[in-house]
Amino acid sequence: MQEIAVKSIGPITVKLVYGDVTRYKADAIVNAANKYLEHGGGVALAIAKAATGGDPIKYIEISKKALKEQIGRNYIDHGDVVVTPALKLEEIGVKYVIHTVGPICNGRWNNSLKEKLYKALISPLKKADELGLKSIAFPAVSSGIYGCPIKDVIKTFLEVVRDF
Repeated sequence: MQEIAVKSIGPITVKLVYGDVTRYKADAIVNAANKYLEHGGGVALAIAKAATGGDPIKYIEISKKALKEQIGRNYIDHGDVVVTPALKLEEIGVKYVIHTVGPICNGRWNNSLKEKLYKALISPLKKADELGLKSIAFPAVSSGIYGCPIKDVIKTFLEVVRDF
């Protein structure tokens, strides 16, 4: 892990770290999921593999069951979260995976996309607080496969932390 920047916002310390989120020791890891929790690529697939020791199908089943139990339907919207056990990630101290879904930008950026990303980022923080967690690791939600500009993702994340 390579620490790139540290910023204190009120009582919260935010660390911008370059590395594999599945190897970061935190109480929870946020999964940048698709709305059906299918974990087919990107960070979602990496987390599913790490949580199960290489069997993402097993984690998809666990996630879909949790989705139905916690949300009551087969998809999540921007602002919804689903919590699943960390399974093998518990070996490094992770207790939960908190699934959220960010917007698909395809290189675009506007206020509607920012609002969706804001919801996708603040909801895991609220859930972590509700669960009494002390640390949470976020990937750069929507910046990979979903194509949101990384500078806008980081700026929105810092706004979320400030507002939280």
